[in-house]
Amino acid sequence: MSELHDELIRAIGEWSPALDGNVARETPLLSSGRLDSMGLFQLLVWIEQKAGHAIDATAVDMAVQWDTVDTIVAFVERERGRR
Repeated sequence: MSELHDELIRAIGEWSPALDGNVARETPLLSSGRLDSMGLFQLLVWIEQKAGHAIDATAVDMAVQWDTVDTIVAFVERERGRR
């Protein structure tokens, strides 16, 4: 597992203590309702920090692109390439 995956899994556990220790790379976060609206906001901030620029959340299909740790990290890596 990459450092970014590990960091995101730890962050999710901090944002939503009920998820601490219960998130794997493929765990559905949004489609399952596990990540609440505050957690989603914190996720957006985390993504922007890791990508290095602001993200227009209205231009993102969150249910697809941000549903799992794997898809979130892939999104961040693509956005880093757009700098």
